[in-house]
Amino acid sequence: MKIKEIKNKDKLTVEWDVTIPSDKVNVELKKKYSDLQVKVNLPGFRPGKVPLEIVKKRFGQKVMSEVLDKIINDSLTSAVKEKKLKPSVQPKIEIKSFEEGKDLSFNVVFQIMPEIPDFDLKLITVEKSKLNITKKDIDNSLSQIAEKHERFIPLSKKRTSKLGDLILFDYEGKIDNKPFEGSKGNDETVVLGSNKYIPGYEDQMVDLKIADKKKINVVFPVDYRLKKIAGKKATFDLKIKDIQERVKNIPIDDKLAEEVGEKNLVQLKEKIEERMKKDFDNLSMLKMRREATEKMLKKFSFNIPSKMIDAEYDYLKNQNSDKETNETEIKKLANRRVKLGLIINSISEKNNIKVEESDLTQAVVAEATRYPGQEKQVVEFYKSNPNLMNNLRGVALEEKVMKFVVNSCNKKENTCTIDELFKSDFLQNEKKIISDKKKET
Repeated sequence: MKIKEIKNKDKLTVEWDVTIPSDKVNVELKKKYSDLQVKVNLPGFRPGKVPLEIVKKRFGQKVMSEVLDKIINDSLTSAVKEKKLKPSVQPKIEIKSFEEGKDLSFNVVFQIMPEIPDFDLKLITVEKSKLNITKKDIDNSLSQIAEKHERFIPLSKKRTSKLGDLILFDYEGKIDNKPFEGSKGNDETVVLGSNKYIPGYEDQMVDLKIADKKKINVVFPVDYRLKKIAGKKATFDLKIKDIQERVKNIPIDDKLAEEVGEKNLVQLKEKIEERMKKDFDNLSMLKMRREATEKMLKKFSFNIPSKMIDAEYDYLKNQNSDKETNETEIKKLANRRVKLGLIINSISEKNNIKVEESDLTQAVVAEATRYPGQEKQVVEFYKSNPNLMNNLRGVALEEKVMKFVVNSCNKKENTCTIDELFKSDFLQNEKKIISDKKKET
């Protein structure tokens, strides 16, 4: 094999004109035809006795394509290994000339991985926040618990039901005048407006009195969990047995603590403080990771393979449903993501950081917890999809490397409250999410 290297302005781009001697191609062709001649079964010929000329005529194009692919791939793999190059993307190959019995000549262009410079992570300083819990923080959490907590008492005076009431009732349903699975229930409870039941069900329970009976009409959603009744019309005979109203301004006391699962108010406060510390530590770590990331991106300087950026740009553009998004911003994000990925891979290689099975298991479990009630199915889904598991392997590696990075950086400690922590530029997304949730509530 002869390789003529063509110089490019881009230091990461490698371009070769490659020539493969005809005798090497002929050997591979002869071997392929011989194997095929033994296996092929054509009408009018005994197995293994088909003339070579007919095999060539019938399968020549396919054989030629397969042989050339094999020779080119094997040759490039050998050359790249010999020259100790690390391609960053699939090579672009163009066959310049080939005829059976003559040399194979082709051009190949690919980009290699850049050399990531060594960098002492101790030169990066990040702020490590420590929590200062105030009485106001605890009181605010207690107020939120009391505000969201549902406690019901018998009606202070007789009236009809309204949204927000707790209803005790019996029901009996039918489809086409016939009972169905789960069509009957006694002493059921529902808070009107909670959307516990299918659309339209709770709405028709408004404005009823205790002991009232009512027939309601509903339609099961087409995606209902029981496929036999999905999309079907049904009638339900209801009997209202009791109506209770929600308590407003629930006192913050031992009774509230007991109703939310704690022994008393003191233990509830301890649990709140414990949760605050855990949430704060997670947010503090996230803040340090993001600060370290920004500083690494500024400190590390190297050329980035343009083809990797192009591939990431295409991926991000396909994932983005907002057509008005600025393409310059997408390109900028693609550049950032590729650069950070190269830095993370370099740190993992230079510090021998590898993803163990325990790390992968932890990543799968973390993904499964995002789908409450479906954890087992999610775990099985990932186990049966190697490509998705490889994606999680990348996530697990990034997680492990970033923990190493944060631990390696210098720390400047700062004591602050949760509200003060959220003032950081690195946590504005989380602050907005919490703010939006409060608005929804």
